Amino acid sequence: MMIIVRMFPKTNLDRVWHYVENVIAKETSDVVTPLYSAQLEGMMSVGVIFNVKDPDNIAHFLTETLSGFDECHHTRTISLMKPVFFPIPKKKPDTIQRFVIRIYTHPKNYKNIYNYLLNYKYPFNMFPIYVSYSLGDEDLVMNVAADSKETVNNFLKEKIRTMDGVDSSAFYPVVKAKRFAPLAELIKLQHEHLAEQAKNMPENEMDEDFDFVEDFEEFAMLTGAFPRDLE
Repeated sequence: MMIIVRMFPKTNLDRVWHYVENVIAKETSDVVTPLYSAQLEGMMSVGVIFNVKDPDNIAHFLTETLSGFDECHHTRTISLMKPVFFPIPKKKPDTIQRFVIRIYTHPKNYKNIYNYLLNYKYPFNMFPIYVSYSLGDEDLVMNVAADSKETVNNFLKEKIRTMDGVDSSAFYPVVKAKRFAPLAELIKLQHEHLAEQAKNMPENEMDEDFDFVEDFEEFAMLTGAFPRDLE
């Protein structure tokens, strides 16, 4: 199971990021693995995504590891339920950025919006990375790669906010990120939650050499796991 822990600082967000890199990155056990961290533009928090065998496994991190870190003012813990990952297409813009989309709605609309996001025919200049229920902060969360903020803003304005039941939505560029888990582990996790339509996608249409995870300094974006050539 994937869990996001968002940590909010008292005064200094950089101190939280430093703690994540130097302490949380080592918080690995048989039942808890920190996968990667991400900081979003416009959000005063650092999110760390964990893979856990059981939701209760995150309790040690929240009650023990963080207890000695005074700069952390408070946290929010979000369980990603039914996450679905998508492969990277070969046909895409030369320059793309990573964004997180957050959607808020009533429970009666969860399923319809979730299915819409999974099955929407995305344009050449924007493609999904993963879609998930994210009950605990936003209601649904989505990662996309797009060629500009304008592209994502237009998607929300024309396709999401016009849907019945969507109360509000927002998007945030990913400005800083770092991987902690081995790349092979991230790829395995992605394959366990691969979108159904992606399972029938011809391999020659997938970009197995493209990888945000290894090259986030160049692309300045990271929040998921993607297939690539490991050799």
